[in-house]
Amino acid sequence: MARIRVPRKGVTQAELAAVLTRRLGGGYEVEPDGDGRVVVRRSPLATAVVRIRDVPGATVFRVHGGGLPLYRIGTTRRVTDALRRSPEFRSV
Repeated sequence: MARIRVPRKGVTQAELAAVLTRRLGGGYEVEPDGDGRVVVRRSPLATAVVRIRDVPGATVFRVHGGGLPLYRIGTTRRVTDALRRSPEFRSV
């Protein structure tokens, strides 16, 4: 599990999904699930789930992988890198 802290409060699922869609490109399916999470799928074998949590003065994203181990590692890494490198969500 990766944990990314960004210096902004109140990041919404829709905003997170839009940023990930833009940063990851067309090979990924990104959709909010309504429970404070955004699900990213590259294939049925490779999934990453991003949970959003507000903390004092920041937002924390927790990225968990799903699917087969070898496939989910790459997807989780790509999602984590996209969040860390995104100008919208500069890590602290």
